[in-house]
Amino acid sequence: MAVAEDHEEKKGDGLCKVFTKILFSHIGLCAMVVAYSVAGGFIFEHLERENEKAICIESEDEYTPMQEETLNNLKKVILENNLNTDAMMIQMKSILQTFRNNSLAIGYDGKNCDAYGEPNGPVYRWSWAGSLMFSVTVITTIGYGHIAPKTFWGRLVCIAYALLGIPLMLLCLANIGDVLADIFRFVYTKICCCGCCRRKPRNIVVQMKSSSEEPEVAWNDRTRIIPNARPPQSTEFSKIQHDQSKSTIKTLDIKALNKADLANRNMAIRNQPMIIDDDSDDEDDDLDEKNATVPLTVTLLVIFGYIMGGAVLFGLWEGWDTLQSAYFCFITLSTIGFGDVVPGTDFDSPQASAQLILGAIYVLFGMAILSMCFALMQDEIIAKCTWIGQKLGIVEKEAED
Repeated sequence: MAVAEDHEEKKGDGLCKVFTKILFSHIGLCAMVVAYSVAGGFIFEHLERENEKAICIESEDEYTPMQEETLNNLKKVILENNLNTDAMMIQMKSILQTFRNNSLAIGYDGKNCDAYGEPNGPVYRWSWAGSLMFSVTVITTIGYGHIAPKTFWGRLVCIAYALLGIPLMLLCLANIGDVLADIFRFVYTKICCCGCCRRKPRNIVVQMKSSSEEPEVAWNDRTRIIPNARPPQSTEFSKIQHDQSKSTIKTLDIKALNKADLANRNMAIRNQPMIIDDDSDDEDDDLDEKNATVPLTVTLLVIFGYIMGGAVLFGLWEGWDTLQSAYFCFITLSTIGFGDVVPGTDFDSPQASAQLILGAIYVLFGMAILSMCFALMQDEIIAKCTWIGQKLGIVEKEAED
């Protein structure tokens, strides 16, 4: 019974280790970020959706009597000033300015707030797609500000959500950026360089055999019997052949036997593998992808291409011009996030949800691409600075292996 329990416990520990390894791998980090964003979409939708309708109804209730009062004031001005058009125009202008300022302060946009969620009614800004986009802007520190939580619990959860999500997002970007940088560097060295990059020096291991491991016939063929010969004390490549038929041949010298420790050390040195450099082309040389660097122009072209691709995409969706779309993509991927240009703000459009979801995907993938490019640019800048320092004599050259 105890053995079975120990087996189950060890099995459970093994599953936990495998789960932890997968969880903190590159795939696990990406899955955690996606799941965290999706969960944030559901959470903020639940917290802010009903409050959005309540705020709309409150604004409408405040706007309606103000509108009626403005109409009555205009009617009164018209009746009191029969022929005096100048005085009437001055009073009407003052009434309309007051109405405009109050309307802006209330923030009511004329929606039928009671029809929220109905087929012909207004669309929630805090839909799941809108909440997903908000969650992505929070953990990526973009923060457009086009929508923001208004409730007590919404703001409290937003703080906790950001405290956990931002480090998770940064960790994911760091790991995924390194992986993508290695992949891009590999593709660049294999395809773009066409074998012109610096190659790794190939080492060949040579094993030196001791004299005791070589056959006796080999020594008979390669050595000459020298009577009373003394083997060298620093090596054992010489060997004395023992012949019982000749009494004149003596055994090893006693002094050599007394220095057996030196012979053993020589034996150990000979038995160790000897590494020599081989620059021959007998085998296929592997490119040194780790030491290869990607030029800054290539990484800048990747960033430019991704931004222009997003510019074309959002230009078709939103009807923006090329400059406005490219401006939005750059401000977003650089995490500046002014919020003056945001996709999917036309919530009455049937494509608004799809645009928000694809926009969130564009942001997440774009942040990974940008992290990759930053890693490649950092390696290139360090390599260039090191090369300049070596040319100026400031930095010592590394000894080649």
